[in-house]
Amino acid sequence: MSTPTLDIRNLTLGFKGYTGFTEVLHGISLSVEPGERVALVGESGSGKSVTARIVLGLLQELRTARIGGSVLFEGRELDGLNKRERHALRGKAMSMIFQDPTSSLNPVFRISDQFHDVLRRADPRITRDAALERAAAILAEVSVRDAERVLNAFPFQLSGGLNQRVMIAMALANEPALLIADEPGTALDVTVQAQTLQLMRKLVEEHHTAVLFISHNLGVVREFADRVYVIYKGRIVEQGPTRAVFEGPRHPYTRALMAAVPRLTGGGIPDIDEDSPDFGAPLETHDAEGRA
Repeated sequence: MSTPTLDIRNLTLGFKGYTGFTEVLHGISLSVEPGERVALVGESGSGKSVTARIVLGLLQELRTARIGGSVLFEGRELDGLNKRERHALRGKAMSMIFQDPTSSLNPVFRISDQFHDVLRRADPRITRDAALERAAAILAEVSVRDAERVLNAFPFQLSGGLNQRVMIAMALANEPALLIADEPGTALDVTVQAQTLQLMRKLVEEHHTAVLFISHNLGVVREFADRVYVIYKGRIVEQGPTRAVFEGPRHPYTRALMAAVPRLTGGGIPDIDEDSPDFGAPLETHDAEGRA
């Protein structure tokens, strides 16, 4: 059996503030195998993005954060790494695509300069000419036909869709083992979002990249992910193969999420009855055949 690319065990998170201690994550456990696309699904504030930021080592430096549990990357415990070692992993062995591509790129530097910086993380000696050649090839993979114009442009001179493709290209430029995609395409219109996700799926399959896909969009998750974890108020309440979870959701919160998907007629957002006897049920896990 292969070692998971990402293995999170009993992850807890809390913040110390003026009014006391606030718990955010309550024992999160999930794994992503090499080449697997795993979705972490839940509403805003459920704990999706902070989980990703812990994996990247972005919350460990906060004095107010209290983190417990274990996060292993390719079998290596990340908690034992120092600041420099964590920084070395980011952009090289693991990368992230953020929600808003325009604000994620530096507006005062040309795309070519930012690509060069990304590629130097894996090869500090790479020349500018070699970086531009590599960048143009990667942009071609994400269907950017006029790579020269894009590389010479500033982010604000490009459309949201082009900036998102640039972000995907940068994230995969150093062929990371793990890609974390935090609501990619949310800031784009639905047509461009669909094209972007198709490109991302094609590239991660070609590079055999493991993906932790964070989203609240169930339609996108159903098309993209191999497995799904459903998170609610910092707890995983259901998990399993995507098809099994969608065809037979077992936890009341999962069913409420699916019922809240907009429809052309009828429907509407249902009330969530947390006082229901079923709502406090333990984690629901589906096997490959969809059995509980």
